[in-house]
Amino acid sequence: MKRLTIALVALMSLTVLPSQADDPIPKPLVQVGLMPFPGYSFSDEKGLPAGKTVKLTRLLLNQAGYPHEIRIMPPARIWRGLEDGTVHVWPGVISKPGLEDHTQLTDRTLGLVGINLYARPGSALPVWPDGIAGKRIILITNYTYTNDLLRTLYDANRAVRFHRGSSHTGAVNMLLRGRGDYLLDYRAQVDPIVARLGMEPLPFVQVAEQPMRFLISRKSGFADRLKNDLDRAFDELAAQGAELDVTRQ
Repeated sequence: MKRLTIALVALMSLTVLPSQADDPIPKPLVQVGLMPFPGYSFSDEKGLPAGKTVKLTRLLLNQAGYPHEIRIMPPARIWRGLEDGTVHVWPGVISKPGLEDHTQLTDRTLGLVGINLYARPGSALPVWPDGIAGKRIILITNYTYTNDLLRTLYDANRAVRFHRGSSHTGAVNMLLRGRGDYLLDYRAQVDPIVARLGMEPLPFVQVAEQPMRFLISRKSGFADRLKNDLDRAFDELAAQGAELDVTRQ
């Protein structure tokens, strides 16, 4: 009887070994950086990350099976972290020269980030880009714009003058008070502000639209694996009917 018991234990051990061998390699803790962006990524009343982009990022990382930590931080810290590997992932667009050398993009798009040039109600819209020559344009402090936009704005031949708004709401009010001729801002931020003010949509010219994706630090040590797992998680959730466009959530 004793020999039979030992034999059964040995057999059970053998049957467990294949499944243990098939266990996936433990997935590393992913450090996620997000810029403060009202409605999309911000700290709630408890100081915890919240917003549409936070929710979508958590959904995809959970589906991919990765433990993760999400922090809200300034753009400069995110870019520096992507370059040195202390930030593994940022959902966004390449808006800093040279950032593409330090990151790898996922294939799937999380939404389209639109940037518009807004005018006051009843004002004529300029022909972009030559129509902004000599005009006053309101920008948002500490927010990023595309490299092409920045080159257009800072072209010395256009002699554009700049004013800075500390918030999207403040920038819209600056435009309405005539403290600038035009406002260059994100569509996803201006639309709800105008709706809250009970106004008709502001006249605008769309000047940029870029796909939002995950930028993964090449210094993370697992960029290829994370990229493939996130793309696969996206496809799995899409097949289940999940809404994966952050601008529609």
